[in-house]
Amino acid sequence: MRLKILYLSMVLLILGCTEAQKSAIKKESLLIDPRDGRTYKTVRIGDQVWMAENLNYGRLVKDCDQRNNGIVEKTFYENDSTLGAIYGGLYTWDEAMNYQPDEGGQGICPPGWHIPTLAEWRQLAQFLGADSAGQLLKASPQDSIPWDGTNRSGFTAIPSGAGYQQYFGRKGHWAVYWTSTAADSVYAWFAQLDGFWYPAPPKYKILYLGNYYLKANAFCIRCIKDSVQ
Repeated sequence: MRLKILYLSMVLLILGCTEAQKSAIKKESLLIDPRDGRTYKTVRIGDQVWMAENLNYGRLVKDCDQRNNGIVEKTFYENDSTLGAIYGGLYTWDEAMNYQPDEGGQGICPPGWHIPTLAEWRQLAQFLGADSAGQLLKASPQDSIPWDGTNRSGFTAIPSGAGYQQYFGRKGHWAVYWTSTAADSVYAWFAQLDGFWYPAPPKYKILYLGNYYLKANAFCIRCIKDSVQ
């Protein structure tokens, strides 16, 4: 499996949510996807409203064999429906974009929502504080699907892992999300959260943004609302 990593970080020190941030973070009403009736928790973080759960829409196919056939297709980690119910679907970049590579496009998100751009992920990191945004985004040990963050943002990122063709890995360690921003014809920008593999490494506390993953990799999707009133 060809996976390359480039992490882009910003510099802003914050140890936790400030009072101003706390007042700008709140749970929103449930999102009901009209296409299949599935419901998703949502959260307002600053001027953005995000899905607080991974997208889980589409027809199930094995081994990330997703094709441009007019049908949204998803793959579950290790082709396991039990894991799919927990972690949601995995999507290649082209599938996530619904084969329309327009930055900021709806892709496979519900109506009124879209695949977040690189700029929108950067805005999220800047609002939370780039030096520790990852910890605020990751689920906490007390959440129903535990991880090693604080989840003070309410984003509830979970370590869903990734797929590439018939290969799967890093469940329990990685949460990787596609952006709608292509790097070129082969690579696209992604947002990544990582677990603590070593004693307190600062870089694992941030939200990583990079563009060295192949579009053929299958990652999770968090949709963002088109406009916030």
